[in-house]
Amino acid sequence: MNPLQALEPYIDDIYTCNRTRCGFCREECPVYRVEGYETYSCRGKMLVARGLLEGTLQPDEEMARMADECLLCGYCAARCALHNVEIITALREALAEAGFQAPKHRANADQILTEGYLFPRTSAIRREGTTPLYLGCLYQSKPAEVKTILSVLEKAGFDPLIADEVCCGYVVEATGDAEGFARAQERFRQVYAPYADQEILTLCPTCTITLRDKYGLRVKPAIVAVAERIGDLRLEPVAMTATYHDPCHLGRMLGVFEEPREIIRALGVHLVEMEHNRTFSTCCGGGGGVTAVNPKLSAEIAKNRVRDALAVGAETIITVCPTCTPTLLRGAGRLANEVDKFVDVLDLWQLLDKALAR
Repeated sequence: MNPLQALEPYIDDIYTCNRTRCGFCREECPVYRVEGYETYSCRGKMLVARGLLEGTLQPDEEMARMADECLLCGYCAARCALHNVEIITALREALAEAGFQAPKHRANADQILTEGYLFPRTSAIRREGTTPLYLGCLYQSKPAEVKTILSVLEKAGFDPLIADEVCCGYVVEATGDAEGFARAQERFRQVYAPYADQEILTLCPTCTITLRDKYGLRVKPAIVAVAERIGDLRLEPVAMTATYHDPCHLGRMLGVFEEPREIIRALGVHLVEMEHNRTFSTCCGGGGGVTAVNPKLSAEIAKNRVRDALAVGAETIITVCPTCTPTLLRGAGRLANEVDKFVDVLDLWQLLDKALAR
């Protein structure tokens, strides 16, 4: 295969960006905010893609590192009419085809393709029930968190069914392995076939968008399902001033903005909004595989997001994503060493369970 074949469908978009050079994508890009180099912005990556297509640049390790240090968070796409996330994913694929893929990405893809899941687990989580609930790799490795979520869902009147699962394969595609992703899809369809014609409740935003867009399944974020019943639940109020962090996939890409906020307000929380919220929320630092290849960069991005919360006087950041919560918590801990103030990070499921338990 021609290594650049993955980029060819996007030639018009790449040249449109190169010719206009508007820069709307650049200034608030979380990676550019830390790195400060044009190449790390979407506009810079478009120039690199053009150089590859025209032959003025050749793939190398430095170029691959630049592509790997992208969150694939979609902030640039929200500021632009072009298919930025797809183009950067194609750029990663082209570089991987040319032999330049981060060893950590290769190892993660191999883990998924070999074992069927990414994160280590003590044992597979199962539950008999009537409504399919897809946990995904990360939650399968977090039994305590799953117990909390099941507690909320049961109190809200749901009867979750947790069946055999394998990874949705997002990481395989996002890190440049198109052929491997096709194999991951085939395996997923075989394992999850009994539930493919039902509406599936989901927990991980990244899994949700993958199941919807790559598999064509009917999915509903479980937090949305709970929000639809929030008026029927008896909740003890929670006294705190907090802000809500919109996960990139749940908010910007799935359009779930108001339902988590409705739940937070129903809990009695005084909600304050960060400058970057909803469609223009900035990433926690955990997207796109950046944590695997450059944990320092991920931590700096997380610290910047916590700074956004401090700027509006929030004592706590609430979110609803298994990646965002620990990533922001690490950032909050590191930032506390610099500013002598710790902003707590809580998962919305955790708050809900406590309010219902009372």
